[in-house]
Amino acid sequence: MNRLTLTACIVPSLLVASARLAAAQASPTAGREAAAAARPGRSPTQPIDEEYTRKIREYTTEPFFLSPLVDYLPASQTVPTPVAVLGDIAGAPTKLPYSHEVYQYLRLLEKATPRVKVYSIGTTEENRE
Repeated sequence: MNRLTLTACIVPSLLVASARLAAAQASPTAGREAAAAARPGRSPTQPIDEEYTRKIREYTTEPFFLSPLVDYLPASQTVPTPVAVLGDIAGAPTKLPYSHEVYQYLRLLEKATPRVKVYSIGTTEENRE
């Protein structure tokens, strides 16, 4: 790619980004609303399980490992969290769940929501799933 083509691609992008930044700084509430609306993965009105979300942030070693898609857990009255079966959040330090605990949690999810379907594909030679 030659320099002229590269410049033609980068300069408009920088202009658009700086215009958006200026607009957000001019109106702090509009900037927050736009950021909430632009956040991928969830609606800004969706309730969040605050305790579970706090533990996600506490147990994550560096902030750059968190994505807006995984740095929270939506609150739900009907869908159980991993705490219900595993005793802590999924991925908690020093807590490695047994496979039967994971299967139990997945079956709870299957009962709680039509979005999850669990299939068993057989057993081991020791007759374990």
